Amino acid sequence: MADELFISAKPGKRIIALVLDLLINLAVGAILLVPALIALANVIISSSYANIIALFISSLASGALVIAFAIFYFVCLPSIWEGQTIGKKVAKIRVIDIDTNEGPNAKRMFLREATRIIIFVLSFGLSTIASFIALCLSENHTTFHEQMSSTRVVNVNIYPGEDEKLKELE
Repeated sequence: MADELFISAKPGKRIIALVLDLLINLAVGAILLVPALIALANVIISSSYANIIALFISSLASGALVIAFAIFYFVCLPSIWEGQTIGKKVAKIRVIDIDTNEGPNAKRMFLREATRIIIFVLSFGLSTIASFIALCLSENHTTFHEQMSSTRVVNVNIYPGEDEKLKELE
């Protein structure tokens, strides 16, 4: 049913959105790692037990914050913003639940992202190439993790035939 209602987002728009989202996560992650880097500098300058323990604790806390932010950004944010992250908003695309044709809930987004990460880890990153090929060659521009989670990335507010109607009005 989603095939009839929405136009799939083109690979280029999806890649732009993903790159922007990854850059945002990289920048926030770098900021969140500052306390661990300061603790590391203290250990290098003076490797006392207190500094080593501070490094361990700050590294653990910083790592947990980076993971928590990534989960928030890729799972919770799209659930709140009807399938969009900042990158997807800029690219004017969104994720939809193919069962409801609406933005996915947190459970569906968690399944989508967990599937992507598990496949990435198990394939030692080679799934990125397979996903890119599937994205470019499949009729609906879908990847394996989208099929597993019953989601799809579509253009925002563009329905079949709507772009032709807009051109006629101009």
